[in-house]
Amino acid sequence: MSLSTDTSFFHVLCDIKGTIYTPEMDVEELRFSQIVADIQSGQLENVKAIFEFNPAEGWSNDITADVMAAAFPELEDDGEDYSDYSAERISGSVAGVEHRVAA
Repeated sequence: MSLSTDTSFFHVLCDIKGTIYTPEMDVEELRFSQIVADIQSGQLENVKAIFEFNPAEGWSNDITADVMAAAFPELEDDGEDYSDYSAERISGSVAGVEHRVAA
């Protein structure tokens, strides 16, 4: 399977007894709709943050609030922050990180 790095990938951070971890997921599962479904079904619990990133373009974005709103549309938006990370997109160059993509 050929994998294009010029696409959005997602990284989920969860908490288990005070330890932050990343659940193991196949590349095919790293889709917005699949992450929403996994949260709704309880496959992903104690979610602390969800990041969308594009390695080819060199950006990442905290999309935790967007995913939680999609997973639980019945909850009113009370202005609660779902993660400790800014929702502002930050490029690697702005963050001072040199990025390279290996094929």
